[in-house]
Amino acid sequence: MIPGANAAPPGEPQPKIQVIDPLYSFGTALEGEMVKHTFKFKNVGKGRLVIRGVRTSCGCTAATPTKSNLAPGEVGEVAVGFDTRFQKGHQVRTITLFTNDPANPQAAMTLQGDIKQQVAASPSEVNFGKVKRGTELTQAVVLNDLTGHKGFSVGPISNSNPAIKVVQLAAKDHQPAVTLKVSLLKTMPIGPFDDTIKVVTNRVPVQVDVFGTVEGDLNVDPLQVSFGIVQPGQGAVRILRLTNAGSKPIKLLGITSSSVSVTASAEPVRPGKEFRITVLLNRSTPDGQVRGALTIKTDDPTQQTLDVPFYGIVGQFKT
Repeated sequence: MIPGANAAPPGEPQPKIQVIDPLYSFGTALEGEMVKHTFKFKNVGKGRLVIRGVRTSCGCTAATPTKSNLAPGEVGEVAVGFDTRFQKGHQVRTITLFTNDPANPQAAMTLQGDIKQQVAASPSEVNFGKVKRGTELTQAVVLNDLTGHKGFSVGPISNSNPAIKVVQLAAKDHQPAVTLKVSLLKTMPIGPFDDTIKVVTNRVPVQVDVFGTVEGDLNVDPLQVSFGIVQPGQGAVRILRLTNAGSKPIKLLGITSSSVSVTASAEPVRPGKEFRITVLLNRSTPDGQVRGALTIKTDDPTQQTLDVPFYGIVGQFKT
């Protein structure tokens, strides 16, 4: 779709769009409600007005305009719906009509107002941070009913990661709050993790994101290699440090690279406990993006490989 398509040739009668009341303030709505409004627009020009399309911002939907080809003086409508689930606070949504009006090819309408939460999760997300492999941690999440009505109830509760366990604690009678016990189990594998707890309530559904990183005995610092922007023919060198926090010494069995332009070698700083890894971007690397990963192989039975991504640009940066 090309804004302004089907525009009348210069010198001929031109269309002109006028949005009647382009700003709609709905005041305050409860989270979970569908806010609906119909915007009206008119062709106040002398040529035919063509509506080529409609675009809305996130969370907003718009129906097809009642008229997409308007003679001078004609009025059209477009119905808009705003889904307020998982929204809170002041919200602004924009709806854009693409037209053949040469002076206003993109006519904007705005929907705004405040969303009052029915149920608030505290905290709103669970961040376990960096956790040692084999550690079990628990955090509490309190779901507060903000409606002021009686009879708040929760269930069912679901999440997808089997190493995240969610249990609803027994609620006190007539209390407008429910507590969830969120546990990170010892079975969570090494590496970053994320999950979403989905809670059904008799008010609105609630989602709580859970995330963190499980670390093993072997750790690489930094976690990724950035060469930045490198001039042709210069190459680049970066240094990594691999440390072993375990009780047993380890051996490095080799390092491979997914790109022929990047190589790496290791030397022990403290044999079996700490290694210095030199990463080299070759001088002969052609212009363009360099992206891939190093794979470090060890004799540690729980971390036989460690992957370290790398990236960079050789030559001038082009968007």
